[in-house]
Amino acid sequence: MENKKNNAQYQLTNRFVKILTLLLIVVNLAFVSISLISSYRYLANQATEIMNTLQEVPQDTTEWTTLVNATTAKDDEDAVRILLENGPMYYSANGKAIFEKLAQGKALLLFRGIILSENKIYFYQKQEQMGRTVELAVHGTQIVELMMRMFLISLLLNIFAVLIGSLVIYLFVGKWSKTLHKMTKEMAEIEEDGAQERLLSVPNSPNEFRQVATSFNQLLDTQQQAMKRESQFVADASHELRTPLTAIRGHVQLIKRRGTQHPEVIAPSIEFIDKESKRLEILMNQLLTLGRSTVEKPVECVSLSKIIQQAADEFREKASQTVHMTIEEGIQMAADPLEIQQICQNLFENAAKYSQATDTITITLTKQGNTIFFNVSDTGPGIPDAMKTRIFERFYRIDHSRSSQIEGSGIGLSIVQTIVEKYHGTITVLDNQPRGSLFQIKFPSK
Repeated sequence: MENKKNNAQYQLTNRFVKILTLLLIVVNLAFVSISLISSYRYLANQATEIMNTLQEVPQDTTEWTTLVNATTAKDDEDAVRILLENGPMYYSANGKAIFEKLAQGKALLLFRGIILSENKIYFYQKQEQMGRTVELAVHGTQIVELMMRMFLISLLLNIFAVLIGSLVIYLFVGKWSKTLHKMTKEMAEIEEDGAQERLLSVPNSPNEFRQVATSFNQLLDTQQQAMKRESQFVADASHELRTPLTAIRGHVQLIKRRGTQHPEVIAPSIEFIDKESKRLEILMNQLLTLGRSTVEKPVECVSLSKIIQQAADEFREKASQTVHMTIEEGIQMAADPLEIQQICQNLFENAAKYSQATDTITITLTKQGNTIFFNVSDTGPGIPDAMKTRIFERFYRIDHSRSSQIEGSGIGLSIVQTIVEKYHGTITVLDNQPRGSLFQIKFPSK
């Protein structure tokens, strides 16, 4: 029972019934108030008409009995009493008994002139006219009874509306609950089975459910792609780490087997071991950098111009290629200086690795409007269009046959892209003219 009360179908139906009931109570209270006021005005108007009629009667008339009976001909429960100045008093039919009862009745404070007498309702009015005092009691029980019957009928219709409305909303919400239950069941099955390719069924309506299912599938697809990339990354990292480790162990075994009798193999083996260990050190540092770059940490406004200028000057001193620089001064950005240096180092070294000593490398930093442009171009062999989107993948090499000839771990550009996206920027690869590649980074200045 507790679970049933917690489901959406029960709760929505319960809230609907409460809201509808409250609304109907307000409507019925308004109906009763309007009906009471309308009935009161009707009785008051009727009394005013009778008073106006009697006021037009001359003082010297001798037909007072006939007149008072004529005024109450429409309803024998009405009563009129006229007291003349000279003393005579005239009653309508049953008038004397009615006024005696009214004297024992109870007046209502809320509605002036209304008197309750023996379960009957009267509107009482007294008026001083020329040479006479007129008292009038208009019977209003029938009007009030009619009003109460209408109210009871309205109340029954309201109860019927609440019951029918509750049933209808319960059925409709039940239909939506089935959709939610199906979605929840599919989510649980996906989580339990660990199905990598399975997606959530998208309902046609309502729109909110369709949007939730679509968003969940997009999130699931993103997660699945991320898991695939991480799995591939682990496999590639294992391969990249295994290759130098295998070579190092091979030279260690070589020294153990032949080092004593053939000492000439020791020096080349130690040099190879040193080279491969440095390669491992660089790879491990890059992997750590790649992991740290995804962690959010406080940044401050730094001079992008000075950081890139310093990194470019250091690169030009050791590069064999010709390096041209155009660094616009005064460009600032909220960033971590070490991460900006990491971007420069990877882009500069990448340009140098794939360029000949006679080639030219160009570094530019400019600002246009609210966008900062950082470009690194070379005049090397260039990058095929089919490869331009894949070069940012971890451990991806354009030419695998040259992987052993060109130093590097294959994750430098992946580190650059991760850092750039961290600062809401974009990095693209374009064709440099007349030949080579152009790496263009765009940062928002704010």
